[in-house]
Amino acid sequence: MSAWSTQSGLADAALLAAFGQPVSYQQGTGDPFPITGILQRETDEERHQDGVYARLFVRLADFPSRPDHGDEVVINELYYTVFDVSVDPPGAAWLRLRQHD
Repeated sequence: MSAWSTQSGLADAALLAAFGQPVSYQQGTGDPFPITGILQRETDEERHQDGVYARLFVRLADFPSRPDHGDEVVINELYYTVFDVSVDPPGAAWLRLRQHD
């Protein structure tokens, strides 16, 4: 691992420790498991008329396998479905979420 990747990973962990919140994550039909994520709802994605959208910043090391489209997320008793994953090469990702009932 390069020095940049190591430093970036440490910065991601520090951000999640300072600003993260508990999230329940479920991949496919597997059991839900806890992770920490940073929820961002003040984006253009949130303003769509067909639903409430958000982004969630996470560390890939917290997952048994890479997050994917269709995964389920529960944050503060609100349910979301992952519709896109943008991977950051040093080991983090932004998950784009759509809220549902």
